[in-house]
Amino acid sequence: MLGDAAHALRIVVASNGPRSGPSGKKQQRFGKLVKEVARLKDAVRAWSQARPDLERRVVECMQMAEEHRTALAELVRVLDRAYPHRSLTKRERRYLRELLCDMARQLLLEDGPEDLKAIYNRHTRSDFDTEAAEEDAAHIRVIRSMLEEAGIDLGDADIRTVDDLERVARARMAELSRGAEPSEREPEPRRAPEPRRAPRKKSARTVAAEIRRESERVQMGKALQEVYRKLAMALHPDREPDPEERVRKTLLMQQVNVAYEQKDLLQLLELQLRFEQIDEAQIGTLAEERLDRYNRLLADQVAQLKGELVGIELPWRMQLELPPSGRLSPARVRAALEEELQTMSSMLAQMRFDVQALVDVRALKVWLRTEMVAEQHLAEEWLACD
Repeated sequence: MLGDAAHALRIVVASNGPRSGPSGKKQQRFGKLVKEVARLKDAVRAWSQARPDLERRVVECMQMAEEHRTALAELVRVLDRAYPHRSLTKRERRYLRELLCDMARQLLLEDGPEDLKAIYNRHTRSDFDTEAAEEDAAHIRVIRSMLEEAGIDLGDADIRTVDDLERVARARMAELSRGAEPSEREPEPRRAPEPRRAPRKKSARTVAAEIRRESERVQMGKALQEVYRKLAMALHPDREPDPEERVRKTLLMQQVNVAYEQKDLLQLLELQLRFEQIDEAQIGTLAEERLDRYNRLLADQVAQLKGELVGIELPWRMQLELPPSGRLSPARVRAALEEELQTMSSMLAQMRFDVQALVDVRALKVWLRTEMVAEQHLAEEWLACD
């Protein structure tokens, strides 16, 4: 493995001592590149090992979020049934209507139960579907502009919904990954709208996030193809006249094919180094030309591994709303997910308690007064800050 070889290479370079002049600088650069490759590969492996546990925690978060939405929807129904009660004052009823509208809208934007539309429409005296269509159109314009700035031209595709945008964007990125140009595409016929089988509808924000992740996957796929093609050209057994070398290349090529099928970039990079037959014991006496070639190879591997690491970290940065730069580790993501689980568990317990308690109008009036006082204090704090 390169991680083991990296230590040996550093020892050899250090023991021989750097030569003066350009050769010495190239040896130093070789040592630094080997160290960086080993560090990046360790980081990628750490993410790979942590992935099952992180994904399990994500599933737990999603399940708890769904339970919270279910409880919130039931709370909306409880509050809606209590709204006409004659013991509520005009102020309490006005505040209750605002709460109802906000909660119902939040759930409907996440494709909540259909019966909440009637509640929302009744209290807002508007139509949720019309409002959602107008917002989707605005989001589509913004996302389309962002994609075009990123080099993903959607052409004159007929995009009327967020689902249309996602479908066309994915198709275009698939073309880009194959190297197709827009002019090579066949005009896509307008498909009849399919019947809506499931009510779950992705928000524009969700689609934008998925498209960004897909774009990263396309870039990583190109990196994988580039390394594979270089190896395939160099290892082709039919081009090797020496019988022993042909056997070696055949075995390496078999491993390359397996690694490529498994999308294992790390293994491909290790096979690339093995094919180059870098001799750790002779690195201090290598000719400059050969040392240059090794440095270019290692520099390419550093770039490939950095790209791989960006692709791995990007979805977590987006989910945790972290900046695109700066160190990120599986331990940090695990801690953030654990904190989120604890917060969601407390919120769910409180929500279920409220659903049971607020059926009693007297408890509802106390709850409303508490909420109104808290909101008033918050508004005063905002004014004081201004």
